[in-house]
Amino acid sequence: MANIKIKAAGAATLALMLVALGACSGKGEDPVAEETAKPTNGPIGKYDPPIVLTTGREISETLKFEEGRSIDNNVWYDAYRDALGVEVKNDWVVKGGEAYTNKSNIAIASGEIPDVLAVNALQLRNLVEADMIEDLTAVYDEYASPFTKSLLKEDGGLAMKASAFGGKLYALPLTNSNLDEVSMLWVRDDWMKRLNLPEPTTMDGMIAIAKAFTEQDPDGNGKDDTYGLALVKEAQIPGFFNGFHAYPGTWVKGQDGQVVYGSIQPEMKGALLKLADMYKAGYFDKEFGVKDGPKYDELIASGKVGMMYGPMYAPLANLKNNKLNDPQAEWRAYPIPSADGQPALAQVGVSASSFYVVRKGYKHPEAVVKLLNFWNEKNWENADVSLSRNVDKNIETWPYGLVKAFPVLKNVKAHRAVKAALESRNPQGLDLEQQIYYDAIQNWFETGDIAGNGWGFYRSFGKDGAGMEMIDGYLNEDKLKNTEFLGGSTPTMAEKWATLNKMESVMTIKIVLGQSGIEEFDKFVKDWNELGGEKITEEVNEWVKAVN
Repeated sequence: MANIKIKAAGAATLALMLVALGACSGKGEDPVAEETAKPTNGPIGKYDPPIVLTTGREISETLKFEEGRSIDNNVWYDAYRDALGVEVKNDWVVKGGEAYTNKSNIAIASGEIPDVLAVNALQLRNLVEADMIEDLTAVYDEYASPFTKSLLKEDGGLAMKASAFGGKLYALPLTNSNLDEVSMLWVRDDWMKRLNLPEPTTMDGMIAIAKAFTEQDPDGNGKDDTYGLALVKEAQIPGFFNGFHAYPGTWVKGQDGQVVYGSIQPEMKGALLKLADMYKAGYFDKEFGVKDGPKYDELIASGKVGMMYGPMYAPLANLKNNKLNDPQAEWRAYPIPSADGQPALAQVGVSASSFYVVRKGYKHPEAVVKLLNFWNEKNWENADVSLSRNVDKNIETWPYGLVKAFPVLKNVKAHRAVKAALESRNPQGLDLEQQIYYDAIQNWFETGDIAGNGWGFYRSFGKDGAGMEMIDGYLNEDKLKNTEFLGGSTPTMAEKWATLNKMESVMTIKIVLGQSGIEEFDKFVKDWNELGGEKITEEVNEWVKAVN
């Protein structure tokens, strides 16, 4: 399956644009099969006789099925049965993530979970502490295919680290590319050329460009109606803060080796003061504080903004809308500029927020490993398009799979391959997904068609300042800052986090708007610690100690 992961800017939601490619502790199991089935024949060998595996599923409101089919009866469950000898039975099915979390929490609280269940990081830790799930260390070592082992360590082993406690593996991580969300600076290259501006290699240089884009009529319409930088409500632009070596919303190591919350560190002050200066100078929309994601996207699409901090896929989202409205608009990505000459590190979130666990006492814990091997085989190693999509009915079928993983470096590798093909003008050797990118780019070169995503693919995966080119540079130059906390949530975080986040947003807006001085930050830090932050920090460090 060629599985292209694109996330919509502003809303920060994952959209797969293109796919070509309870009382369950034994319920429904065949006791004879359980006792006699042998997990032989390697990573995807077939059980004989077959085994039964129960689970719980979440489905979305938009998930479609062929006539007569359902999440209980689908092509993936057929394949599990026919190829692996694993009969998957859904103990329960719910719609939506919140309903799934509630249902799985009830199952965990009752002490009875299905044989295999996808859980979040906090649920994983609770299950480990309650001794309700299997230690998968031995079965993973024995049954995981070489490809699976390689794929699950593409993030440097962080997802596997998040799946282990006390040196024992208790889950398989559902990996995704955390690199796709890493920030970079996107700049209107046509405006830079029109005003004869140098590239933004420093923070001062970026601010000079913002000033020029605001004051020098870069669109040539004779009006004072442009802004240097796009700023969304609550000023959530980690890339800007990273330029000051501040890491809001993430957990980093402090000088004493303890893990601390980036949003309360003193490095935040310089970034906040600079944003306040830029606001006062009029370098971004005066009404940014009341504009949410959609309004932010509208501003960019209107052609009134010359720079934004965003992810590699921005040309396939809000920047594309600007290009559609103005075909002369050209955007180029740059690494995060530093405020002091020291390399700026781009913050990186978790590569896995969901984990597959096996009920304690299930006779075939290795089955979950086999299911993951099978997924990787049929999607990444030797793609079987029939399992990813019903082409005739235009129905995506890959979501029906039970145990999944997505390569963290897939889009980096796609960029490298596409860039090489563009430079050599030879697409030979591209895989199906990469060929789709290449063909769309060539179509854009030849026809100028923007709606067909050729321009977006070129700016995201191609060369000459493409988004993935920046990510590749970060990797090669060791300019990434990974979060130290991979546990998703803690007990106090689950209770207090919404309030603490609101406090942070209010503090940020007040300082940027000039309603308060920088002393507001110091007050926020004090209140944050007193209202739960100090306890959360203790819990985060306990988690870090537990997985190391």
